[in-house]
Amino acid sequence: MTAQLTRVERKLDVSSGASSWDTYAGRYDELLGAELTAADVPTWLQRWSALDAELQEAGAKLSTHADLHTDDDAVQARYQTFVATVMPPATRTGQALIEKLLAVPDYTPAADFALNYRRFRDAATLFREANVDLEVTHQQQRNRHSVITGNQKVTLSGEALTIPQAKQRLDSPDRQEREDAWWALTVSDMEVAPELDAVMLDLIATRRQLARNADEGNYRGYRWKQLDRVDYTPADCRAFHGAVREEVVPLTTELVGGLARELGLDSIRPWDYNRSNLLDPSGREALKPFTTGAELEALAREAFAGVDPDLAERFDRMRGGGLLDLESRPGKMTHAYCQYFPVDNEPFVLMNVVGTANDLQVLFHEVGHAFHGFYSGDAQPLVWNRWSPIEFVEIPSMAMEFLTLDHLGHVFNDEELARYRRSQLQGVVAFLPWAAQMDAFQHWLYAEAPAEVGIADLDARWLELDKTYHPFVNWDGLDEGIRAKGWQYYHIFQAPFYYIEYAMCYLAAVGIWREARSDAAGALERYRAALRLGNASGVPELYRAAGVEFRFDRQHIQGLMAFLQEQLAL
Repeated sequence: MTAQLTRVERKLDVSSGASSWDTYAGRYDELLGAELTAADVPTWLQRWSALDAELQEAGAKLSTHADLHTDDDAVQARYQTFVATVMPPATRTGQALIEKLLAVPDYTPAADFALNYRRFRDAATLFREANVDLEVTHQQQRNRHSVITGNQKVTLSGEALTIPQAKQRLDSPDRQEREDAWWALTVSDMEVAPELDAVMLDLIATRRQLARNADEGNYRGYRWKQLDRVDYTPADCRAFHGAVREEVVPLTTELVGGLARELGLDSIRPWDYNRSNLLDPSGREALKPFTTGAELEALAREAFAGVDPDLAERFDRMRGGGLLDLESRPGKMTHAYCQYFPVDNEPFVLMNVVGTANDLQVLFHEVGHAFHGFYSGDAQPLVWNRWSPIEFVEIPSMAMEFLTLDHLGHVFNDEELARYRRSQLQGVVAFLPWAAQMDAFQHWLYAEAPAEVGIADLDARWLELDKTYHPFVNWDGLDEGIRAKGWQYYHIFQAPFYYIEYAMCYLAAVGIWREARSDAAGALERYRAALRLGNASGVPELYRAAGVEFRFDRQHIQGLMAFLQEQLAL
């Protein structure tokens, strides 16, 4: 075990009592039993916040540890014990505390708590006792997805690879190598597809029941309220889907078609298309700026120092504190994310790096989330006021992908940096059709799909949408059943209705970068100021603080696509 991995294990270690409700129950009972007047509320909230932070941190560490050890039954069991025995009484107690707060006569929340007071009120309205235990089932079902995909293996030319290691081969300039890797990944995906089908059917049933218990007509309506989506409607999302279909799909088709012509390909096949890293038009090897996780950390640290010394110092805290686990290995879940430990205001980044330029971009993304945690935690004492509404939460991460672009001279030479920059800009364009497809699929699944929806229906709907939003990928002669399984994606299982936010925030991040082209210092200060506002401000206010508009309509998309086309022409 490396020194860094040892630090990670030490950071994720929690006391044996963390999985016992008895560890928390007495202190929550004290809060419930306290005499509470309007004058008492601020101090009482501080006590409640501190206890909630302790509980949240235990759950976050146990969950992260389980993601790092999907093949360890004891680690999985400890997390599931927490989910099954701690979260239900915690949820019930949280509801009782909210009701106690809402019943305080003559209480007017301070300005920095007014928004969350309203959210508490709305959450209390949505609460149903029947959903407490059902949420345990919901989490257990999602964990089944983590275990299945975390233990997934790929065999390529007799070599056993993790999913991220196999996906790296898709960036090869050798078309046969790409095709071999694609087929190896496809074989692996299709082997686990029946298991994931079964998980999805269970999730659909559970999510529909959650909605019925809360007297909502469908799960979209339930989730809309649960996510506190008050600044836009499902109709606005539908308009976004149409705008992407009309404005971005043709642009992506043109982009991909030009790439095919430059490479001498008659068409772009599935193994030729990686939306995160389009093929190099000159057929050059993919950029490989580092080999090990430690090398990546050092490269990233210098880039952060170029943007701002304080960012570098905070990244150093993560490096030395066991708050980074970057390298891919068997038994580790294959996604990337930023977790948060609120007691000490510490973010934790999990990745699966294999040495690609895209890994560098993903690290900037995830550490951008970490900076959000740091700055909002510094400025917002109450745990509920940290981070932000989800419609803003991807801006700190995506903007950091762009703000680092001018500070990579130590990583790439001029030619390589031009390639990296072009790939990143192309990635924004190529991402939007995927985001629209993901969101459109979920609107159908949770608001329009038939009562007896089956896997064949999911496959058929995904296939229809993929032909609409990715018509430039040639699947002729291939089994459409493979293409139809594209919905078996992390967010569909783990974070329902959390995807359009990536598109909203990517558009905003491009806007921040556009401003930074003429005022780098001002753009950075606005970025940091917006992060400090945390979850105490609404979505439009947060966007304004960052120097951009909260918009994702067709006209706005047109303007940003024109800007990206100008930049790609440079």
